[in-house]
Amino acid sequence: MNNLATDQHPVLQSGRYITSDYDLSWLERVLTEAAQEAGVNLPFAQEVAAGVLMYLDEYCPLRTLPLEYFFARVRGLLREIGLPLIAEHLHEQMPPVEIDLDALAGEEPLPLFFYEKLKRRMEELRQRGLTSYRFSGMKHCSLVLGARQRACPTQRRVLQELRSFLAFQAA
Repeated sequence: MNNLATDQHPVLQSGRYITSDYDLSWLERVLTEAAQEAGVNLPFAQEVAAGVLMYLDEYCPLRTLPLEYFFARVRGLLREIGLPLIAEHLHEQMPPVEIDLDALAGEEPLPLFFYEKLKRRMEELRQRGLTSYRFSGMKHCSLVLGARQRACPTQRRVLQELRSFLAFQAA
């Protein structure tokens, strides 16, 4: 099944932050987490998520959905299809925010400044309630930070340092 990621989705809004970057895998993960927390097996989480996204793509007249409204409607759907325990445990959360490490390294190619800027960016997002991240461009970023043109021991060391930093910051 495809990710059903299209430009048809309404944007989700939480405070001043908006995103249209959400897909089937995010919604499926949110439903699965709620089912696990409720102690209920949900073998058809993908189908429920696909149905929600299909509704948003084809029938939802709104272009912007407040996050609270979106999750209230999903809770209502879960109750209607006989899954009230999962509805009770469904937590509002924004889709993961993508942080382009390659672009950030292009702005700040020196590791000291790069890591400080990345830390500030993640803190700003946390203050807005956004705590789930996806990182792109990690390999090229390690080349820039290691001042290398291709993979080598220095680049691999920088890549490992970057992964360690991200794991520490995300915790």
